[in-house]
Amino acid sequence: MSARVSRIVKNTGFLYIRMLLTLVVALYTSRVLLDTLGAEDFGLFHVVAGFVVLAAFLKGSLSGTTQRFIAFELGKENSGNLRNVFSMSVNIHILFALVLLLVGGTVGTFLLPSILTYEEGRATAVVVVFWFALLSFMINISVVPCHAMIVAHEEMKVFAWVSVADAFLKLGIVFLIQRIPYDPLIAYGILVFIVTLLIGLIYVIFVYSKYSGDRYRAGWDQQLFTRLISFSGWTVWGNAASVFANQGTNILLNIFFGPVVNAAKSIGNQASGALNQFVTNLQMAINPQIIKSYSGNDHDYTKKLINYGSKYNFFLIFMLAFPILMRTEDVLNIWLVEPPEYAAIFLRLILINLIIESVSRPLITAAQATGNIRLYQFVVGGILLLNVPLAYVVLRAGYPPASVFILAIGLTLCAATARVVMLKRIFTFSIVDFLKVSISKSIMVATISVLVVQLVSNKFLTDLNLLEFIVFALLTLVFNFSLIWIVGLDRIERERFKSFLPTKSE
Repeated sequence: MSARVSRIVKNTGFLYIRMLLTLVVALYTSRVLLDTLGAEDFGLFHVVAGFVVLAAFLKGSLSGTTQRFIAFELGKENSGNLRNVFSMSVNIHILFALVLLLVGGTVGTFLLPSILTYEEGRATAVVVVFWFALLSFMINISVVPCHAMIVAHEEMKVFAWVSVADAFLKLGIVFLIQRIPYDPLIAYGILVFIVTLLIGLIYVIFVYSKYSGDRYRAGWDQQLFTRLISFSGWTVWGNAASVFANQGTNILLNIFFGPVVNAAKSIGNQASGALNQFVTNLQMAINPQIIKSYSGNDHDYTKKLINYGSKYNFFLIFMLAFPILMRTEDVLNIWLVEPPEYAAIFLRLILINLIIESVSRPLITAAQATGNIRLYQFVVGGILLLNVPLAYVVLRAGYPPASVFILAIGLTLCAATARVVMLKRIFTFSIVDFLKVSISKSIMVATISVLVVQLVSNKFLTDLNLLEFIVFALLTLVFNFSLIWIVGLDRIERERFKSFLPTKSE
């Protein structure tokens, strides 16, 4: 087991390096690109490209399906079906890309110029940028099976460094368009497409050279196609429920309270999105092993990954979000100087929702591993979709905007409970062990931490400046890590983590 745990730790490290480097480059790229294109063209590019990315949740569903089936085949002993699964996945993604090209290209070409607001004479630029954004998205969809193959083989180092190369190439584009005697907006759209094509080719070449025995083979397996599409359809339902719940509450808040409240929600989403990347990277490293251990009938290890993965997800996001939760007003005043009304309470509630949701990630992967997800996705997706109608009811009844987020937290708890119960129905999963190993330890750590830090913070701390907040954040990080070490981990876990620490050579 130690070799598998070591692989998770190393892969998580590679993904964190990827995240930090790409985040820094992306922030700097946005700043320079805004200066180069100007606010008008900068906003126009993201609006046009945003129409294409509306299909991103479909891409995410297809990607999750492909990763599940490839990892499942890798987990089997003497499975000879991996090549067939990979080949049919490629067929499905290419087919989806072609349908998107036909439908999206036809609709977008005639629709976008008539509904968008832009300066006179920019209609051609809008259409050109849309087409190259569409072609870039098609490439990203087509190489999803290659991404899935790399992730399923747990080659996170490759995935990380290619992503970093992609970020730096896009940074290079920003400086290049400053020297090209051509329309910067069109040039940027074309160069982004070229970089996307280049990165896609790198993924394809790596997969075809590294996994030569499982290369793409032309052909069609109708039975496998039906299985993949059926699985994707229910995954689409689950992903769409989350997307529509978020966008639906945005619209309701706008209708009842206006755009200022939307701005406050956007700030909370930005902060939670950045923190969410840490949990996403840890979960990405765990996912292949959950699926492969289930496929290989090593169900004891699967259960351990579910229980401990949920707990570690909670500990990680809790440690990072805790300083913000305790000093939300100080953070917003440092970050935004004059934050919008409701920003503080929205941010707190969104982070609490994210922390609770983090516990469910391994449960979701385990359910996907079983392949029996129809009833699971129907129930959980249905619970999440209740966000919109219930939010309408409470807002119509005159409750304040924060009530929408309190409602979302309640539904997240209901969805998490449903996941546990539904997983019990389709897998030999012990709810008692899950509560004992993951939930009880998480609640103990969170309760002690909040009580102690709240008492100290209220007694000794007033408004914090940037330096004081950094010191506060570091102290709470050390305190929470110590608390997790003593209360959250058992003796075996502590010994296992000690084994990863460097030792002095004799």
